Amino acid sequence: MVRPRAVVVGAGSAGCVLASRLADRYDVVLIEAGRVVASVAVTDLTGDETVAHPPTWSLPAQLTGDRRWRATPGRAVGGSSIVNGGYFAAPEMTDLRLWHAAGGDAWDPELVRAQVAEAGIRLSVTPSPQTHPIARAFAEASTQLGHADRLRELDTTVRDGAPRSVAAAFLGEAPAHIEIRSDCRALRVVIEDGRAVGVEVADADGTREVIAADEVVLCAGGFGTARLLLVSGLGPGAQLRAVGIDPVRDLPGVGAGFTDHPTVWVEWMPTPAFAERAASPEDATGAFPVALCLSADGGPGDDLEILACTQPPDPEAQTPDAAHGLIVGLQRPLSRGTVVAASAHPLASPAISYRYLEDSRDRAALRRGVRLAAELLSSPAFTELVDRLVGLDAQTLESDELLDAWIAGNLGSAAHTCGTAPMGPGADPLAVTDGAGRVRGIAGLRVGDTSLLPVVPSRGPAAAAMAAGAIVADQM
Repeated sequence: MVRPRAVVVGAGSAGCVLASRLADRYDVVLIEAGRVVASVAVTDLTGDETVAHPPTWSLPAQLTGDRRWRATPGRAVGGSSIVNGGYFAAPEMTDLRLWHAAGGDAWDPELVRAQVAEAGIRLSVTPSPQTHPIARAFAEASTQLGHADRLRELDTTVRDGAPRSVAAAFLGEAPAHIEIRSDCRALRVVIEDGRAVGVEVADADGTREVIAADEVVLCAGGFGTARLLLVSGLGPGAQLRAVGIDPVRDLPGVGAGFTDHPTVWVEWMPTPAFAERAASPEDATGAFPVALCLSADGGPGDDLEILACTQPPDPEAQTPDAAHGLIVGLQRPLSRGTVVAASAHPLASPAISYRYLEDSRDRAALRRGVRLAAELLSSPAFTELVDRLVGLDAQTLESDELLDAWIAGNLGSAAHTCGTAPMGPGADPLAVTDGAGRVRGIAGLRVGDTSLLPVVPSRGPAAAAMAAGAIVADQM
């Protein structure tokens, strides 16, 4: 019996899981632009690859109208799982209900939770130790300020000082019926008579070919999947024509309103006593042991996540007296970003605009988060660790105007892009896929990563990405 062939674009968290679940029914070709690399230690997030080919992308973007950025999703077999800080969190019920409404029965909350639990077992996820001095001070300060019930001790994928690769956990050494094509760029989806029939690729030496497929699944990440859809003629027709791309299918939802988590580091300089502290095993158990999750407006929910981080914000600053920080993340942003084709060239980066802080409620939420982070670091629990805050004084903290300007100048992003090809019911004009990942109007083409999540989840999406890959695979 001849097995059908599935071409999966992207060997990240979603793609590896999806490929592994398809291999009992399909011959799978797994395309990855990056290489096979070892996991990057949490104490050296710059990686050990050459500058010419690091394990991340570097995509030009705008966070706001004035602040430029470089988006850095994973670019390797294993994707972002090999370069993150080991954070692993199950989705909240609010997110699960939203996905269920958008994707149907396959996204039933209990089914999603089961997929997340299985992924955690495969990755050997364990509770993060809470013994690091920063973790202990963070929990004590949160309790002193009346937020003990909002503390969340986090799980970690870190083993032996590095996060475990999803590729290692799900694909193993030589997976049967899976061919991994690393150092291979997907250029476009080949579409004939309304059906995806393959993927045009370019190898490292520039050789181009079309890999024929019975099914094509895009798992290239929020920006990579959107880029492939757009350059293949799938997206807002007028925008595509403007850059010389002939529309194949008018899909206005591609790249129309993605979300991510805006972040701000509230940095602090260590006291001499903490700076002279010798390294211990707890330093290599993950960068994020504990978080404080609370509502930005004082009501129920977890709009804000303040992460205790045990590693310096600058991955190259490994000296004992380097600045440390807390990460303030806005978990349910109201502002929406766009991804637009900038050129018909298949290797051109799209135009990425996060449009952070356009909604005044997002600015107010981040102000509250930064003020709370500063209050935590100024509490008695941190006295023996914190010498002073970096670049953040009392005058700035007291003034909304000054604090807005400070936040805008220190704004970052969590690299949790979702919703560039969202799933939804047939009546939703911006839905690009259904709950099975099928792209509207194009047979044989699916999306299987966080691009199809309507909005970014309120926790880090690593677990959600793996669940998405499994859910789409099981419907093929």
